[in-house]
Amino acid sequence: MIEKSQIDSKDAEITEARLESLARALARRINSAPSERREQLREMVVHLVRDEVQIAPPAVDRTAGGDGAAFNPFAIGIPLGLAGAVLSILFPPIGLMVFAAAGLTMAWGILSVFFSRGGR
Repeated sequence: MIEKSQIDSKDAEITEARLESLARALARRINSAPSERREQLREMVVHLVRDEVQIAPPAVDRTAGGDGAAFNPFAIGIPLGLAGAVLSILFPPIGLMVFAAAGLTMAWGILSVFFSRGGR
């Protein structure tokens, strides 16, 4: 049984071979032109190819992440905890509040993992 990847690789090889033969034909044609026009013809071909080829945007893999991948409360709690530890030495009431906020965000991050995966 022939797999799709084998068919795609054969198609890609055929396409590459065809493009190489077309590039060689263009090069022969440009080299047969008068020497003062070769550079101009070469630049024209490069610009035409660059302008005409449509490049598809890369496919986005939506299976790996999810909506929670953009915001991670646990990761935000770590620097908050460090800042709270430093601030609790300099300004104890504010430092303890930041330290408590770090604890809450880290707990939020841990709980969100359990609830987003259905307790697995």
